[in-house]
Amino acid sequence: MTSSARAFFSLLAAAFCAQGALADGENYSLWPRRPEALAEARRLMDRGTLPQALELLQPLAEQGGVVGREAKDLIGSLRIRQLLDPNGPDVKKYTVRRGDSWIRMVRKLECSQAMLMHLNGLMDIPVLHAGDVFKYRPLNFHVVVNVPEKEVCLYDGKNFVKGYPILAMRDGGKKNVETAVKEDQASVSIYSKQFPSADKTLLLSAGGYVIDASRGAPRSPGFYLSRQDCNELAMLTRAGTRVTILREKGAQQQ
Repeated sequence: MTSSARAFFSLLAAAFCAQGALADGENYSLWPRRPEALAEARRLMDRGTLPQALELLQPLAEQGGVVGREAKDLIGSLRIRQLLDPNGPDVKKYTVRRGDSWIRMVRKLECSQAMLMHLNGLMDIPVLHAGDVFKYRPLNFHVVVNVPEKEVCLYDGKNFVKGYPILAMRDGGKKNVETAVKEDQASVSIYSKQFPSADKTLLLSAGGYVIDASRGAPRSPGFYLSRQDCNELAMLTRAGTRVTILREKGAQQQ
């Protein structure tokens, strides 16, 4: 076989591989058909036009494959930037009243202690005085633990916010479960200067399950994320946050 013939068959084989990858949705990067919506969303992000970028990305996030994964990553980076912005449009202000305590205030505002501290630039909790003003953000998200996909996803209504890969799990259940965050725990007191950086654990109301940071073999029934992801998720949830453990699509809930 001549060198030109070998080159032709090599190109033909590469084309078939790229076409097959494109067909199953797993690797469009080998084919010059990158979804225009993704490219346009990136251009909008570069210009700071975030709402329009999110509008393009949300439908793509449900597609699965490489397209869905990239859309989810872009949405996550955008939404977390918005949610953690102390001067964001959704941030509200609360004036402390006589008789308020930190725990009572956090519950009333439907916020997490970690988020309240972040938005106000606090490294430890000061004594409350009537008339003090604090920034806060109500946290009304829905957490979906997608066991088959090994991902914990955060939703705002029907809109995807961010996905966190599950690194390890200990789960013997077979049915879908609706539960909620019972409380979050940290290794130190909320009054400690180490609280903002301390590892957080989310305790769920059902079955003694936890969402926790991965530290080797799972110790309790639950779902284990990286330290950074677990602490970020704890900041964005609160006691009462709805949690769906999705083990099989179409399965009955127990």
